[in-house]
Amino acid sequence: MRSYKLKEIEHKVYEDESELPENFTFKGDWRESTVGDWVLADDGCYVQILREGRLKKPGRKGILSYVGTCTGTFICRGSIKMDTEKRVNIYNFSGKHPDDHVKERKYLTPREQLFAQFVSQGMEYTDAYLSAYKTNSPVHAKASAGLLLRQERIKTAMKAELKPVLQNLGIDDNFVLSGIKEVAANGEKDSDKLKALFELADILEMKETKKEITAIGGAVFKGFLPEDAEIVEERKKMLGEGDA
Repeated sequence: MRSYKLKEIEHKVYEDESELPENFTFKGDWRESTVGDWVLADDGCYVQILREGRLKKPGRKGILSYVGTCTGTFICRGSIKMDTEKRVNIYNFSGKHPDDHVKERKYLTPREQLFAQFVSQGMEYTDAYLSAYKTNSPVHAKASAGLLLRQERIKTAMKAELKPVLQNLGIDDNFVLSGIKEVAANGEKDSDKLKALFELADILEMKETKKEITAIGGAVFKGFLPEDAEIVEERKKMLGEGDA
């Protein structure tokens, strides 16, 4: 037997028929149960129904009925199995923490796109979240915005928003490469400039250039070595400085 505390009340899960109290009654089909009923879950354990409800999912016909126990929430559908393994979140169908959905989602939602657009335009990220989502809680907005900013799909969306702006300012591959050339030739301690160039290269998705900036930033750069002549010549051609 196991037990889980919800709102200071202990709720039991009987794992074997021998553990059941005398005169114990239960429903064999949990899909036909209501609040207060004990049911036999599909994993062979006995658990009590603590909540029930009905909902209409957007874009779908019909109403979904569901029941909840001390271990999870389950849609009353024949293809759904009820077990008594304790979920991280017992109040949603997936059983996952809400943050997990944000981390695991591969596609960009309309609100995420809006959030990325606001941040790219210079709006403070908490305000951007408050503007893009339906919430009035700055504390929740700050935490949720921080989570979004760590997701790769948000970073990609922000880069896409910034690219046209950079191009309008004349910041392109040649601009970044020229900056690298200047630091390589003349700079001894240009960490701030290198950091800015790295950010620009990241936005412009110049993968090889990012590697070069990292290499330059890793030590006090005194200029290219003789064995780097080929790299120098290649970069000159990219900058339009090579032989015609």
